[in-house]
Amino acid sequence: MARPITFSRRIAVVFAMALVIAAGDIVTEMAMVGPVESAVATVDGLVAPDVVGAGDSVTIEVWSDSPTGVAEVLVQGAYGQLRFETAVVDGEGRLMLPAAVTQHAGIVTIESGAQIAELQILPGEVTTLMAPLVGPRTIVANGADETLAVLLPTDRFGNQVADGTDTNIIWEQPGDVDSTANPETANGMAWAMIPSGEIAGPTIVRATAADDGGVRASAVRIDEVPGVVGDIVLSATEADGLADGRSVIAIATGELTDRFANTLADGTVAQFVFDGPSGRGSVTGTVQNGAVHMELSAPAMPGRLVGHLEIHGVASNQISIDFLSAISGFDARVEFIGEEAVLRVDNALDQSGAFVADGTEVAWGDLRASLRRGSAEIWVPASLVDAGATVEILGRINQPEMSKP
Repeated sequence: MARPITFSRRIAVVFAMALVIAAGDIVTEMAMVGPVESAVATVDGLVAPDVVGAGDSVTIEVWSDSPTGVAEVLVQGAYGQLRFETAVVDGEGRLMLPAAVTQHAGIVTIESGAQIAELQILPGEVTTLMAPLVGPRTIVANGADETLAVLLPTDRFGNQVADGTDTNIIWEQPGDVDSTANPETANGMAWAMIPSGEIAGPTIVRATAADDGGVRASAVRIDEVPGVVGDIVLSATEADGLADGRSVIAIATGELTDRFANTLADGTVAQFVFDGPSGRGSVTGTVQNGAVHMELSAPAMPGRLVGHLEIHGVASNQISIDFLSAISGFDARVEFIGEEAVLRVDNALDQSGAFVADGTEVAWGDLRASLRRGSAEIWVPASLVDAGATVEILGRINQPEMSKP
């Protein structure tokens, strides 16, 4: 059985029902009235600063004959057009442009109604790191070559700084030589020519925006390389050799330097040009550890070889090597066997009495063969045998004996 409602509980229930009914009336009334729209205020006056710094906040004031309403303000800059609204109270409105709107240096146009104002935004101080642009990055350490260093300093928003901004370009050269140039910016750029020194090695280029070096960039390296070689002294390990077409003779230079005593860089191309028993020719090599070392293959016939080394058009002294005959003699005869003929070469011996090296070429007119254990054979049709053709091995020439057909 339900308990009877006491007087106090009845009062609470009636109060709650009254609140619900009142809330329903408020909601109904708001739905009937709808949102309140502010009237657009006609702007009769506009005031904005003439000049501000990049990133500064800007206050714009407007006046209107309308005591209340909303004034529209258009801001046109490098980023395009932005639209703002400000409330007009008692005929006056005040709008503060955030710092983000003034980060781009240049001219900004402000419009409200028929009123127009121009705002100049000046770049700020140099606060970003300046990375020097340097090129070429390799120059000759001859005291005359040079390279260009360029700075493009900006403020913290990326605006190029004002013309006349002081900069320092500092370079540290081999030999503990430090130099500084102090160019002023013009059209957003500062530059300086960096002359080469006389000592080869790395040169480090840095930049600062003030004498105290408060704004620095990472270092940029350029290489000062040796110049044209001075004297080249060339020598051969031996004054003579065997004209066997196989052995080698070494030639070499001393340390190679330019006129400032800088050792030539490894990889510098060198060419040995010669005139020898086999004709004219050349051998190409490179500088390694400051010198040139080459091996020359012996010619296949005796005689004197004369040559010199060239580096960048500079010639060394001339050297000569006498190549002696590598063969003491050989036997050669032609035998006719039916419709064919064969040249037989035997007893091809070197100066020590040993067989001439296997693979050594045997020439009989236009025909060729190779020695094996001091012997070789060349077969041809008998009708093609040239009775006057001689046999040549390593520059030694024999007339072969002819057997009767």
